[in-house]
Amino acid sequence: MEEGNSIIYGLEHQTRALSPQYESDAIRFLIGTQSLKPQSNQVHVVELEEDTGALHTKVFKHDIGEIWHLRCSPHDVATLLTTHNAYDPNTSQCSMGVSIYKLPTVEVIPKDLDDLSAIQGRNAEDMELLITITPEKPEEEIRCAEWHPTDPARIGVVYETGVVVHDVTTGAAAGGSGVGKARVKFQGGKWNPHQGHCQFAVLQDMHIKCFDTRTDCSKAAWSIDNAHRQLARDLDFNPNRQFHLATAGDDAALNIWDYRNGKEPIFSRTDHSHWVWTVRYNTYHEQLLLTGSSDARALLTAAASVCRDQDDEGARLSQVLEDGVLQSYEQHEDSVYACEWSAAEPWTFASLSYDARLVLSRVPRHFKYKILL
Repeated sequence: MEEGNSIIYGLEHQTRALSPQYESDAIRFLIGTQSLKPQSNQVHVVELEEDTGALHTKVFKHDIGEIWHLRCSPHDVATLLTTHNAYDPNTSQCSMGVSIYKLPTVEVIPKDLDDLSAIQGRNAEDMELLITITPEKPEEEIRCAEWHPTDPARIGVVYETGVVVHDVTTGAAAGGSGVGKARVKFQGGKWNPHQGHCQFAVLQDMHIKCFDTRTDCSKAAWSIDNAHRQLARDLDFNPNRQFHLATAGDDAALNIWDYRNGKEPIFSRTDHSHWVWTVRYNTYHEQLLLTGSSDARALLTAAASVCRDQDDEGARLSQVLEDGVLQSYEQHEDSVYACEWSAAEPWTFASLSYDARLVLSRVPRHFKYKILL
């Protein structure tokens, strides 16, 4: 991919679910479609060939329903889970579930021209369905599901009224059975990668609540009240600092918090002009954050001032990289629902909008050099 140029990949159906593929040396992202047509949804695997900038794709069937959320396993490169909404024509009802799939292959780039011709002429392939987890009450909504950071046998599922840790082999609840206890509906959530990997943080209206999954999740281990002036939409933990997390919300704000004292954010920006749907820390360079918004933009923002330590390296970064928007990416024409950094290459990221458009971009070279010098 040439410096300053983004690459656009278009899909047939609307989209809002995106995940990088982990445990791989390739720059790959998985996209889930959100079509209302029966048996028309798909999972697209998109791989960027870094040397040439070419995109290679494979498409897999997801006939169970429209995909609202997708996560690749951090433990197995070929395994993923989807949070989906399925329509039953027999009952004329919709019901949500979480399904775990196994890809038949992780190879995307063809090895020769014969392979290329075969891929271009092939229809969507099947994935192996390992298990589907459904709510006890069919009308219960599922917001998202997240792989446990260290235990491949467990996932955290956020229902609208609670959090449940499920065993991925049996589907049974394995902890944190708090469904039905929340008076205000949950909007999403994520595992805390620190604190022994037992905490799960959720978005609840304007607030952030974090539960210890070793308990019944009836009482929060810690919370940030009024994290946003309107609905909180997303959160992401700083991978390198155990008490820092970033949040995004309908007040168009990106906030960074030290949850040991959650009365005021330690960093706050309102550079978007509409709801902010997603926020992501760069895994390797914590001062870089991505946000996506209903203003049809993805923003690359620097927060070097709150990443400064007492050592010379931290002081240098805060001097050469100013806080604020480094780059605005405006190739989208609809709400940007998801942004993700590549798990294989720290300077490459993807943004996904509802108009079925994936945009792959790189951190501008001059900012990269400032960070690495």
